[in-house]
Amino acid sequence: MSITRRVLALVAVYALTVMAPGHAEDVVEKTVVSKSEITELQLSQLAQQEIQSSSTIQQMFDGATSKLSSVVKTIATPIIDFDVSEKDEDCLARNIYYEASGEPEEGKVAVALVTINRVRNGKFGKTICQVVNQKTTVVYSTSMRTTEMIQRGSFGGTNTVTANKVVINYVPICQFSWVCAFIRKPSIYDKGWIESQRVAKAVLTGEYDEWGAKYQKALYFHSTGLRPQWAGRMKYLARIGGHIFYAEDI
Repeated sequence: MSITRRVLALVAVYALTVMAPGHAEDVVEKTVVSKSEITELQLSQLAQQEIQSSSTIQQMFDGATSKLSSVVKTIATPIIDFDVSEKDEDCLARNIYYEASGEPEEGKVAVALVTINRVRNGKFGKTICQVVNQKTTVVYSTSMRTTEMIQRGSFGGTNTVTANKVVINYVPICQFSWVCAFIRKPSIYDKGWIESQRVAKAVLTGEYDEWGAKYQKALYFHSTGLRPQWAGRMKYLARIGGHIFYAEDI
């Protein structure tokens, strides 16, 4: 018999022997009610604590979810939503190597992201190789003063004629200067080439989230020793190593 039941039995015996007949049942009933009330109170308190605990846990979960969602939104690694062949990966690695071989890793990644962003932009080329090898032909004219000897008739002498002659020039301009320099392919043992290949593969597989967000709109860059005319029309993004990066200011 439990302690509670023993207590209730003693109370009932006391009521039968001391109190008037009929009061024992009241005492037992009241005792049971009191016990029931305490039990219900305890259960209520436990239930309330459980509800509060569940609410706290839910709030913590909601807060963590909100923060995670916020973090995810800030991560803007370029989405590779176009086909990439082994040749494209090689073109990307070459661009990294020739443009940023001596740069810190962020500088290499930034050059790779500019290349990828140009593919996604659509106006620089449809593939990585097309973007890397893109050339623009610039046409300009120059005026030259020339002197010619003109013969007078079949048996006459000659006259000296001086005139201005316009010369049309066609000059190819490469988007990435090394392409127009006809540089040989790097050695497979070159540490810079090995590193450039590693970075190219990492960028294409979605690594570098932080830098992906930083350079998500980067489309242009130039050496810190230059100041192209177009730079003033662009939005400055960052300077890393020997390069300055820009987005279109729109």
